Amino acid sequence: MEIYKNRPVFGCHPQFSYSLITMSAPTQTTTPTASTTGSRDWTRARSEELRALMDDEDDVANVKRAEKRRRKQAKAEAERRARAEAEKKAKEEAEKRAREDFARLQAERQRILEEKARLMAEDKRKAEAERRAEVTLGKQKAGEPAKKRAREEPVAGSSGVQVVDLW
Repeated sequence: MEIYKNRPVFGCHPQFSYSLITMSAPTQTTTPTASTTGSRDWTRARSEELRALMDDEDDVANVKRAEKRRRKQAKAEAERRARAEAEKKAKEEAEKRAREDFARLQAERQRILEEKARLMAEDKRKAEAERRAEVTLGKQKAGEPAKKRAREEPVAGSSGVQVVDLW
């Protein structure tokens, strides 16, 4: 039985940070021997293996970073396109509302002009009717003295005497 100090054990209180490990088989060593590598310099062989593993890990990390960068750029591009599309849609909607407002104002202006023209024509027609009425009334008044004179004029009779009304 072996005791390892300062090795955390999950589920135990930190004050008792040691663990008891019982093993039936002896621990294996990861250090290669000269007979296993076929070389006298086993450290060089091991370091080459570690370098190869590290290069593989670096390649994987580089691929992951590149993939993350690509996803981030794709997301930014999608957001930019969505923002541009939203701005374009808002601009088109604003232009549409402006055209509708302009058309509505033009129609209102045309209606007002037509109403004004109708009122002016009606006023002109009324003024013409009043003028005709005044002319007709003036002719009637002008005709009344002529009728009076006609009544006052003597009727030419057989005697030839003229009668004058003094009253």
